[in-house]
Amino acid sequence: MTVDNMQVTATAEVDEKLYSRQLYVMGHEAQRRMMASRVLLVGCSGLGAEVAKNCILAGISSITLCDPLPANSFDLGGNFYLKESDISSGKSRASLVRDSLAELNQYVKVTADTGVEKLDTESLLPLVDDMAVVVITIPLPKDVLIAIDEKCRACGACFIYSITCGVFAEIFCDFGEAFVVSDRDGEQPHGSQVENILCSNPAVVKVLEDQGRHNLEDGDAVTISRVKGLDGELKDSSKQYKIKTTGPDMFEL
Repeated sequence: MTVDNMQVTATAEVDEKLYSRQLYVMGHEAQRRMMASRVLLVGCSGLGAEVAKNCILAGISSITLCDPLPANSFDLGGNFYLKESDISSGKSRASLVRDSLAELNQYVKVTADTGVEKLDTESLLPLVDDMAVVVITIPLPKDVLIAIDEKCRACGACFIYSITCGVFAEIFCDFGEAFVVSDRDGEQPHGSQVENILCSNPAVVKVLEDQGRHNLEDGDAVTISRVKGLDGELKDSSKQYKIKTTGPDMFEL
């Protein structure tokens, strides 16, 4: 069965106090989609621990840790959840860091897959089912990586492979044929103060002239927040509007 995991929308309520900063940047819809996402993380080295921490704090639905390798002295320099006593414990890195990661966010289910003994296609491919994202943070044979990537494409999951070697790093992302990048330049979103909104059809927005040009282009998406409505109340909206520029300080919604 093929599942488009990128289109899953969560129905759970968003904890606005916990995710206030993210909501300001992404909005409720994006946060709900993230809260419905299941992540498979292969590798619990230093990079893996950082990826897991960030995913959990961001508020995904669940994360499965997969790393049967035991901890070694090298791991202590990168994985902040491992202790010196863990080296002689005989436990896998995934099981050693699970409890500490689970404490970061009560809303995220954190599990360590202890059934995997070898990081090969036979063991890893079944874990990809129903995942929204698969992240690999340790070196694996090329044929294994290709097989996992192909399984991700078939399941509609995103595939991310990244490793670090000292000050150098490598990353490869495959989000499938249907993935669309709407960010044209990768720059941070611009912000402008609204002077007024004309109630025409289409509506025309004018920004303050003393802030300079709005630097928008036809087809760009904007959100409008903290604007007073007719009732005098501040309005906040995460809805995006595609715009058409009509001047250096004006555009149509």
